[in-house]
Amino acid sequence: METIKVNPKALNLDSAKQSHVKVTIGFKCPPPIKLDLAEKAQKLGLTLSEYVENLVMNFVKIIDQIKFHEKDENARLTSVIKEQMEKIEFYEHDFLKEIFRQYKNQTAEFKNQRNEIVKLKLTDIKAVYSLIINSYQIHDNHDHSITISSGEINPQ
Repeated sequence: METIKVNPKALNLDSAKQSHVKVTIGFKCPPPIKLDLAEKAQKLGLTLSEYVENLVMNFVKIIDQIKFHEKDENARLTSVIKEQMEKIEFYEHDFLKEIFRQYKNQTAEFKNQRNEIVKLKLTDIKAVYSLIINSYQIHDNHDHSITISSGEINPQ
């Protein structure tokens, strides 16, 4: 048979849950902390007990507010991450990756929008993207329409 030791100082959670009145909390702290708390309480015209109760209650409220704002911030950051992942997928499309693999570290020559010949070394996927984007010319047809034509790209 096993004997269970009962700690007379153990917290009776069941009675605390059933209580509808305030319960006493006691704790030990270094004297300078108690003196600091007592002085602050006295300046506010409160008892030490009232002051510490307010600190604890405000702390609980602040933690609840932090948790609430944390949920909002997590939702916002999740949305930002999703948006950034979609952009990465767009800018690192398989087509761009394949062009980069084929022409990595080669220099491409193309005509830009100002019809100038530009040389661009393909050192990363951003360079491939820049090459494709900058090698197209957009023409305003003055009738609210545009024509897009590609310049010539010559890998060297």
